[in-house]
Amino acid sequence: MVKTLNKLIFTELRGRTVSVLASGNRVLQIGTAPEREDCALGTICVGRVRNIVKNINAAFVEYRPGINGYYSLAENRFHLFADGRDGSSPLKNGDEILVQISRAAVKTKDAVLTSKLSLTGQYGVLTLDGSGLGISSKIRDAGWKEQMKEWWEEEARGLVSGLSGTGLPRAGFILRTNAYGAPLEVVGLELSGQAERMARLLENGRSRTAGSILYQPEGFFVRSAMDVRKDETEEILTDLPDIYQELQEAAGDGFQVPVRFYTDSYPLSALYRLSAALDRALGRTVWLRSGGYLVIEPTEAMTVIDVNTGKNTDKKTASETYLKTNLEAAEEIARQLRLRDIGGMVMIDFVDMVMPANRDLVLRRLVECLARDRTKHQVAEVTSLGLVQMTRKRIGQGLVEAFSEECPTCHGRGFILHDEPTVSADYDDPYALKGGDPFIKTNKHGRGTDVQVPQGSSPDIKAKLAQIAAAAVAANGTDEDE
Repeated sequence: MVKTLNKLIFTELRGRTVSVLASGNRVLQIGTAPEREDCALGTICVGRVRNIVKNINAAFVEYRPGINGYYSLAENRFHLFADGRDGSSPLKNGDEILVQISRAAVKTKDAVLTSKLSLTGQYGVLTLDGSGLGISSKIRDAGWKEQMKEWWEEEARGLVSGLSGTGLPRAGFILRTNAYGAPLEVVGLELSGQAERMARLLENGRSRTAGSILYQPEGFFVRSAMDVRKDETEEILTDLPDIYQELQEAAGDGFQVPVRFYTDSYPLSALYRLSAALDRALGRTVWLRSGGYLVIEPTEAMTVIDVNTGKNTDKKTASETYLKTNLEAAEEIARQLRLRDIGGMVMIDFVDMVMPANRDLVLRRLVECLARDRTKHQVAEVTSLGLVQMTRKRIGQGLVEAFSEECPTCHGRGFILHDEPTVSADYDDPYALKGGDPFIKTNKHGRGTDVQVPQGSSPDIKAKLAQIAAAAVAANGTDEDE
């Protein structure tokens, strides 16, 4: 079977410039350009410590004028002081340090800052984390890994030896998936350039004022183009002249796939039905082919995904139905996480995860499907309640954050509060309203209909009916009081 190669598309969609990864007519991923490039992921700034909060072992650092970020003291044991002080010195209010944005700000959460500076290239990541040589876990070739370790010890380590005076033990280098099969000369040339750039920005940090930008990564579109691989992507396509020009100027950095400007009169977004794909990606419910469905609920703390069998009844036993639904849901969940760029903690409630054998099958399917996702993720074991916990690193701004705003009526709560008890829209109870007449049936519109007493009823029957009605009212009143 011939493998369908992807296309990376840059276009306008509902007033936002987006990047779309499409395989045939299926959209795999939608990314949005950040609103502020100066606060984008990977930006390195000179920050000033505004406040140290000891009870959470963290500091808040002003990395851009008027913008603070969260700086964990537990994770950052070495600090890159702008004045060249030893990195192990204690941090104080007013200190100026070099920080990098490791997680962009989302809604009410500040950006996360780190002193472990890194520069990302097409083939590798230079980091001041003292980690030596790291290799992407997606590369399975043991022989190639050994070759790269020898290359690091014999040649590459010397390229970063000049960074040892930063106060950190040593610089490290992480080989990305793109490095597999690339000539060593090309990888070494990139590493050498990264080391020189890192040395310059460390030196410049001593003379720049707080809030200054020392390094800003390539633009959103250039970074996206550099990350694609020729064995997975056919071409890069755009109908935006400015972006096409930007990509042409950056093509010397080594794009692995060709860039083409789309000139057809039929809109590029309509050709790939991007508006419909976006609607589905923003929806709460995702239907599965079997008839089951997912309910995706983003919250402040985590994203919760509920799996339901729905209309899936084609199996003979409940256990078979649950297993088929869960396996299909695992594939779709992996796709939705990538499509929506969901980050942080994710809690998944699969259907009936009691049987150990079925549970292992579902987890294995989930891990296999997540392997196609290029961002960092981790799947934990199933909890005692049958819930699957996992984490995923967000690439950019999520779709929900990019194409939504807080409801001005409910202020993001998802429901409207009233001072008085409310009646459901499906309300049709004859005895539940206070002061209601048992012989008047009140509907949801507040209108009543007389309950007809059978013609020719004797006074005794009428009296009995009235007694029954009075007892019903009394019982209803007792329940409400309780």
